[in-house]
Order: sequence, then structure tokens, then C-alpha cells
Amino acid sequence: MSADQLQFIFSLFSFVGVIGILFYIILTKAKQEEQVERVEILKEKLLRLQEYIIEVESQVEVQKEPEEETLKEKIVNLYDEGKNLSNIEEILSVPRAKIEMVLKFHNLKKSDNWRDSVDKLL
Repeated sequence: MSADQLQFIFSLFSFVGVIGILFYIILTKAKQEEQVERVEILKEKLLRLQEYIIEVESQVEVQKEPEEETLKEKIVNLYDEGKNLSNIEEILSVPRAKIEMVLKFHNLKKSDNWRDSVDKLL
């Protein structure tokens, strides 16, 4: 092979190498842009999911509060009527621990109200 032929072959390999490097750079750039788009889409989905969760939690809280309040009132009323804890547990199908907790808080509220009324008289 002559020097001109070798130079042509080396130039051809260099050209192919440069084209390959440019192609690689373009592909990597496209992948990065695609990943950025995917991240943005995922962030939007995450925000929508968070909003949905907040919305569902608020609906659940709104639905639970009246049920919980009526359940508490029923427990207190039954207890005031003289029913014992096991009877209340059977009637309302509520765990004993929950009944005890409701009654303790009810008694605390009653005692706090009593203190407030005494403080007002003084």
C-alpha cells in the first residue's frame, strides 16, 4: 500500500469515528431530553395523586366525623343509662378499649367544664 492509500484509509476511519461520536452525542442528548420529559410527566402525576389523596382524605374525614360523634354520643348515653362496658360493647359492636377511651375523655371534659363553672363563680 502506498502512503496515499494509507492516508485515505486513516482519513476514512477518522471520518467514520467523528460521525459515530456525533451520532452518539445526538442519541445521548435525545435520551436526556426524553428522561427530562418523563420526570416532568411523573412530577405532574405525583401532584395529581397528592391532590387526589388530599381530596379523598377530606371526604373520609367529613364522613367519619358525624359517625364518630354519634357513636361517642351513643356510648356516653348508654353509660349514663347505667349500662356496663360489656353491654355497651355488645350493643354497639365497638371494642372495649375504644369505649373506655371515649368515657375517659368524656369524664375529662365534664371535669374541665366543672372547673370552668367554679372559676366563673369565683
